[in-house]
Amino acid sequence: MRITGLLTLSALAQVVLGAHFKVIAPGGTDVQVSINGQKTKLSASDGDVPYFVGDANASDKSKYKYIVNGKSESFDRTLSGDSTKNDFYGRPVTYNNMSNLPAAIGKNDWTNAIQPGPIWDINYIPSVFITGKKSDMDSLVKDLSKKIYKTKITIIDADTAHTFEGADFQLHKPGKKHNNAKQSWKWQLPKGQLLNGRNFFKIRHMEEDPTQIREKLYADILRSMGVYAPQANMIRFFINGEGFGTFNMLDDIPTYSYIQSVIYGGKPPKKMGPLFDGASGASFKNDQTNLDAFEPAPGSSNDKAMIKKVSQALASLDTSNDAAVQAFSKKFQVDQFLRFMVMEFLAAQWDGYWMEQTNIGAYEDLDNDNLFFLGQDFDATFGVNLAYGRDFIKQPYTDYPKKFKDGVMINKLLQNPKIKSTFEGYIKSTVNNVFNNNTLTNHVLKYHDFILPDLKWDRSIKQQSKGINYGWTFDQVTKNLWEGVDAPNNNGGGAEWGLVEYIAAKSTAVAKQFGLKLQ
Repeated sequence: MRITGLLTLSALAQVVLGAHFKVIAPGGTDVQVSINGQKTKLSASDGDVPYFVGDANASDKSKYKYIVNGKSESFDRTLSGDSTKNDFYGRPVTYNNMSNLPAAIGKNDWTNAIQPGPIWDINYIPSVFITGKKSDMDSLVKDLSKKIYKTKITIIDADTAHTFEGADFQLHKPGKKHNNAKQSWKWQLPKGQLLNGRNFFKIRHMEEDPTQIREKLYADILRSMGVYAPQANMIRFFINGEGFGTFNMLDDIPTYSYIQSVIYGGKPPKKMGPLFDGASGASFKNDQTNLDAFEPAPGSSNDKAMIKKVSQALASLDTSNDAAVQAFSKKFQVDQFLRFMVMEFLAAQWDGYWMEQTNIGAYEDLDNDNLFFLGQDFDATFGVNLAYGRDFIKQPYTDYPKKFKDGVMINKLLQNPKIKSTFEGYIKSTVNNVFNNNTLTNHVLKYHDFILPDLKWDRSIKQQSKGINYGWTFDQVTKNLWEGVDAPNNNGGGAEWGLVEYIAAKSTAVAKQFGLKLQ
């Protein structure tokens, strides 16, 4: 009887305590939540991060709104349960209601990766706050320093705020001639600390793409195809309280953080193999140019023995011999590579392996004597800066080996009838299930509607760094779904295809080539 009484008192106490409210309010000093006109002050435990929390009397389905520095939100929110998620002041929809893409292939999919944590949830836009010494941050933002500075990093996902003291923070490849004013960034968590099995993150500016969807979408499609592709999600980004806009946060491919979390599922071997960033010329040809193009990642040796061995084996491979091709597949991750190439073809990834032999990586799995092909940097896709004319997307993949002769790995493998059949099967399955004007277009439109308020904020920000500014307008964020747009500043930037326009045209062309009947 005594236990029952305690439970009853506990339940009553919960009613008295009410609900828990959490809101991110940049620039906020006085933050309140108003529930049916009753105001309750919220507080921030960290003066550097505008993350305000508190309890107030409320029940499920109660209407509430936030008041920041005396200004009330213009809309009502509805409480679900006894706690909010991490709301963002002024943003009506905190958590979206859309599903991840369905399985595109569903056969021999990659399953080793750590399950994605809340930071990668497509239904929420995390906020990232960097706190550092002002002179250090000015050195990065205004002087484009190549130095690495110690900072405090707070990453707020849908339910939790994660803070890391003493994290390394830096620009990503600063000082390059064609860098954008909206720079890209990266950070490494303190030794021994992980977030979703990772200690290294990169955020990319997405300035090549007015919609700011393409790069994340490309990675999401790859994962739907069962590929060990990077995780990616849009974030809001702040340095010392100042907003720098929306960015694509993702795994940085040539880092052991990615290898450990995605290739090994958080259980890496005691001795990791060499890891390489593949720059221009990383073709897998059996020559020195190919070897020189693979640059060791931080912390990696420069031992390219496995890359050399695979390149030699490819050069001598008898593609008419199925047994020889099967043996080659034990040296190189052929099946995963084929899936990467299917996506390069479907999205016209002109700055990747097949067309340009660049923006790739390679990891040597010493325990299994196996070379992993790694794909990265998916911005030159879905018609962005595509230099081959509008009819290019109608060309079948069978034209590629003659047109892009230096992509020797895929070109030679496709000479084998079984590999060719598998490759075509992956194309057909992906187009039937995902890459079509029904499934993918609806997915894009739902995501676009969700992120649109944040893109409006992003387009209002004047970047503080030197670099290219294409001048994309907020109207072009939506317009470039349906048609091509020109950069207002006439300084490059070529979104000649609308994103949805491209998906519809490419899927129609592929369906015609393979006799597919799309819904």
